Amino acid sequence: MTRARPAFRPTLPALLLPSLAFTALAVAACATERKPIRGFDTPPPGILLDSDPGGDVLIWTLFDLPSVPQTFRPRLNGQDAVVVTSNRGFYDYANWTMQGWTGGWPGSLGGIPPATYVVGIADSTGQSWGESAPLAIPVGDGPYSRTGQSPAVVFVHFDGQVGSWNIDPATQDADEATDEIIVTNLLGEDVVIERCTIADDPTSCTPIGTVAPHADLRTVETLVPSSKTDPPGLLIHLASDARQSYQRDLVQGGGSFGSVCEVERILVHGTRPPSPNSPPGNTQFAMSTCFGYSSGAL
Repeated sequence: MTRARPAFRPTLPALLLPSLAFTALAVAACATERKPIRGFDTPPPGILLDSDPGGDVLIWTLFDLPSVPQTFRPRLNGQDAVVVTSNRGFYDYANWTMQGWTGGWPGSLGGIPPATYVVGIADSTGQSWGESAPLAIPVGDGPYSRTGQSPAVVFVHFDGQVGSWNIDPATQDADEATDEIIVTNLLGEDVVIERCTIADDPTSCTPIGTVAPHADLRTVETLVPSSKTDPPGLLIHLASDARQSYQRDLVQGGGSFGSVCEVERILVHGTRPPSPNSPPGNTQFAMSTCFGYSSGAL
């Protein structure tokens, strides 16, 4: 970090120095140094995200924040993540600015030295807003590489609820044509899951199960080619009001955050006001770790 230098005020003896010496002092005083306007000359304390090849992780947040922007820092094993700035050779802490309802779009960290990490997130005061269970982060191709699924963590901090969940692609089954989905009900009432022959026609649905408040339901779904007419889908809705719902199309083509999606969690958080991070026109009743608030595949 650049520090202000004390002003150069020569004493009387210095004013009587030979002219050659004074010239040298003047040149030294006027010499410029290449310093970052914002950041550090050397890596500050933390974990440097500059590994090549490195791993990556997606970090989803379901926070209900004030409308005033707040700054958050991701953490790995209790240490802040340090990144190389756009001016190569300088460093700063990774940080994200969030406000209002934050669901619908993840933050991402890349260049992580492959290892097992407790992933966390803290606000600008250093207060923790959640920590994950240990999660293996292997060498990856980047969260948007379209060639593989990235590890991910979801943090919840709203309506008095605090929690975290890991999405670990290493736990997937051997069938690449299936998607292993866990539906997590964060509400205080039952949620119904149905499989629909025509995803937007509730009359063509058969029940999969009911998720009790603050419980999980796991289902393994076979995906169909995106070219199929009237593809199947999951319809997730309140037991008391089917109009409050989320649709997950069961078609091949991966998720919005990578071409492969074989392990997925859908978190039912209830209807929320429009989020600045979500695509317009999408229902914000539940969020998928493969699609966010978008219900279909690419």
